[in-house]
Amino acid sequence: MLTKPIFIVGHPRSGTSLVRSLLERSDQIWTIGREGKPIWERHLHPSTRDWHSNELTAADATPELAATLRDELLAACRRPGVEWAMADKLDFLHFMSAQGIRPYYYDVPFAVLKEHFPEVPPEGPPTAPNGDELDEITPFCFPPRGPRPTADQLADGIRLVEKSIQSCFRVPFLREVFPDAKYVFVVRDPRSSIGSLMDAWLNPRMFFSYRMPVPLRIEGYSDVFPWGKEWWNLSLPPGWEDWIGLRLEEVCALSWLTHNQAVLQAAETLADDAILVRYEDVKADPATTFAHIAETVDLPFADAWHSTELPIVMTQTRPDPNKWCRHEPKITSVLPLITDLSTRLGY
Repeated sequence: MLTKPIFIVGHPRSGTSLVRSLLERSDQIWTIGREGKPIWERHLHPSTRDWHSNELTAADATPELAATLRDELLAACRRPGVEWAMADKLDFLHFMSAQGIRPYYYDVPFAVLKEHFPEVPPEGPPTAPNGDELDEITPFCFPPRGPRPTADQLADGIRLVEKSIQSCFRVPFLREVFPDAKYVFVVRDPRSSIGSLMDAWLNPRMFFSYRMPVPLRIEGYSDVFPWGKEWWNLSLPPGWEDWIGLRLEEVCALSWLTHNQAVLQAAETLADDAILVRYEDVKADPATTFAHIAETVDLPFADAWHSTELPIVMTQTRPDPNKWCRHEPKITSVLPLITDLSTRLGY
């Protein structure tokens, strides 16, 4: 059974993948090794809910659905195991490439892929044979390397860490399904977040989530790519219908705002069962930050959290605090949309 699962919740491109990867360094933790979207949306895809959004309430958590989700998460659990080194990733991708899989859709820096796979990179969303969405969105994660839990371990209860960007709008649902859960909420400087969101939308291979039922008219995206009129990137916030005729930088700013409003509301509601952390603090002082996280989520402190060597996850280029400056004029133009919440979060 799952005991006090830990949900990492935050805006897309806020650093949730980094926090998950660091939590997985604890020997108390189990993982599914990727976003939970393939599990959640096998049953909760927005197309089954009139394309409203990724939002779910406690009323959506029927006993039958709750039991199914718990069973499927347990079935996917593994120990995190040793982190993949770059050489390991490349060995795996060379094997997969020989089977016809495109390595450019995996979570490896683009420059490294170009060096090892000199073919012309694909462009556009990877899709199922019929053109529909895949369960997992790119960049594809490398599978966890550890063993599955034994019957005895399952009987005693295991601590799963899970992170999905859609969870920003699902905390009431998660609380109903997992009453003893703990939460780590992650926020990030809006300039960096919006810049990273823009990079995600403009990436020709990554972050395609939903083939939409209505045409998109997002200036700077829909008029740039042949798929830009059909494919939504990342999570689907409430109110997205009102954004489909805006500029890309406006969509990304409103996405930051909507996600973080939900994050802050949930964090304030959950009190002792949750902690709100800043991405910048995780990067600057992981040991202190994770000491606070461990206390909140009832984990012993792991010596591995003393390391200042942080994994690079879900990025095509190396992290750089000034990366957002590539879009500086556009980002500056939309900052008035988010000033109040940005100030509340200390940015």
